[in-house]
Amino acid sequence: MDMYVSLDPRRSERPLVDVAAVISHPRGGRRFAAEVVEISCEGCRLKAGEEMAAGDQIVVAIVGLARWPARVIWTCAGVTGAEFHTPLQPHEVERYAEAFPPELWTYPEGLRRALDPERR
Repeated sequence: MDMYVSLDPRRSERPLVDVAAVISHPRGGRRFAAEVVEISCEGCRLKAGEEMAAGDQIVVAIVGLARWPARVIWTCAGVTGAEFHTPLQPHEVERYAEAFPPELWTYPEGLRRALDPERR
């Protein structure tokens, strides 16, 4: 698998990606934009402009492609780690890694600025 991979060791490969997502809290009704920056069979790492807390139940959605119910495991300075309720298959992770490499931005510059305070 020829892709960028995080240096942080985990249960499975964690390729770096760059894809826009919508996060929703099913019970609270909140929805907000986020960026999936890393993905594995077990979960993903997100950058978001909204606060989340460990234990929050969320749905990570890549519009038109996927919806993954997940639980927030950790959060620190606008970065969040989420664990999928149902793990992805390795071929699914590979497909997303190939489709959304980190050097490509897959959403408008305005949304990118909203997610990255340094670019404002």
